[in-house]
Amino acid sequence: MTRRTAEPESPVSDLTELEEAQFRLAIEAAPTGMLMVDEGGLIVLVNAEVERLFGYRREELVGAPLGILVPHRSRQRHPELRRAYADDPQARAMGAGRDLYGLHKDGREVPIEIGLNPVPIGGRRFVLSSIVDISERKRAERERAELLAELRDINASLEERVAERTSELAEREILLNEIHHRVKNNLQVISSLINMQVRVLESPAARAPLLACQTRVEAIALIHEKLYQSDDYARVPFAVYSRSLATNVFRAMSDSSAVVSLDVAMEDVALPMDQAIPCGLILNELIMNALKHGFPGGARGTIRVGFCRSQTGQGVLSVSDDGVGFASDFAWGAGESLGHLVIDALVDQLGGSFTVSGVNGARFELTFPLGD
Repeated sequence: MTRRTAEPESPVSDLTELEEAQFRLAIEAAPTGMLMVDEGGLIVLVNAEVERLFGYRREELVGAPLGILVPHRSRQRHPELRRAYADDPQARAMGAGRDLYGLHKDGREVPIEIGLNPVPIGGRRFVLSSIVDISERKRAERERAELLAELRDINASLEERVAERTSELAEREILLNEIHHRVKNNLQVISSLINMQVRVLESPAARAPLLACQTRVEAIALIHEKLYQSDDYARVPFAVYSRSLATNVFRAMSDSSAVVSLDVAMEDVALPMDQAIPCGLILNELIMNALKHGFPGGARGTIRVGFCRSQTGQGVLSVSDDGVGFASDFAWGAGESLGHLVIDALVDQLGGSFTVSGVNGARFELTFPLGD
C-alpha cells in the first residue's frame, strides 16, 4: 500500500491570482491527462483526464508519490529515468522507442504515451507531464497485426493452391497436347490405310467414295493438328484451319486443281472444338462437291470460301463458285447422296440453317450460333 506524505505546497502559489487561474484553467481544459510533480517526485497537480485515465480521485493523487501510477514491474526503473530527466531537463517524450504503461487504481496496466516538460516556478523546478491513453491505438495495432498475419496465412495458402493448380494445369495441358497428337497420328494412319486401298482399285467409280472418306478423316485429323500446334487446346483458329483444309482437298482432287483456283476470305475467329469439327466437315464436303460438279470438262474457274459474323452475331460459313451452277431440276437432298446426308446431319448438330442458291454458279451458306 502506498503511504501518503504531507501534501506539498501548491506549485502555483507564487503566481498571481490571475496567472494561477489561467494556469489551472489551461491544465483542466487540456484534452490529454496533465500531471505535475515536484523535485521530490510528489504529485502536486492533476486534471480531470488523469482522474478518468487512472481511476483515482484528485485528492487521492495530490501529495502521493508518482510511483502510485507506475506498474510494479517498472518501479525499479522509474527512479533512474527520473534522475536522468533531472540531469537534462528539457521537453521530450519519455521512454522513446519503448512501450510505457500506467497503473490504474483497479490494477490494470494502461498503455500510455508521456511527454515531459520542465516548468520553473518561483525558483523551484517542476515537471509537467502530458499523458495520452493509447489503448485504442494498441488495440488497433493488435488487430492490424492479427489481420496481417491472417492475410499472410491466406496469401501463403493461396500461393500454395495456385502452385498446385498451375502444376495440375500444366500436366493437363501436356496430357491434352499428347491426346491431340496421338489422335492426329491415328487418323493419319487411317488415311494412309485408305490411300493404300485406293491405289489397288482401278475403277474411278470405286475409288471416289474412298477418296471422299479419306478427305473426311483428314479434315478431322487437321483439327487435332491445329489444336496440337495452338496454345489453346479447346478452340481452333478456324481461318488458318480452313486454308489448310481447302488446300488439302484441292491436293486430293488433283485432276481439278490445275484449272480451278481457290479464294479464301476468312474473318479471324476461333471456334470451340464441337463447332470446328462439323464446320470443317461441311467445308470439306462443299469444296469436294464444287470441284467434282462445278467445272466439268476441265473448265476453269474459282472457288471462294468465306467466314464472317452476321449483324446478329452468328457465324456465316459460305462456299461459292463461278462454275456451271445447278441443273434446272436440282433440289437439295433429292438424290439422297451421302454428302448431302452428312451436311444435313452436321447442320442439325450445329443448330444452324443451310441455304443453297445458283446464279452464275453455285452458293452454299451455313448460318449457326457461335459458341462461347
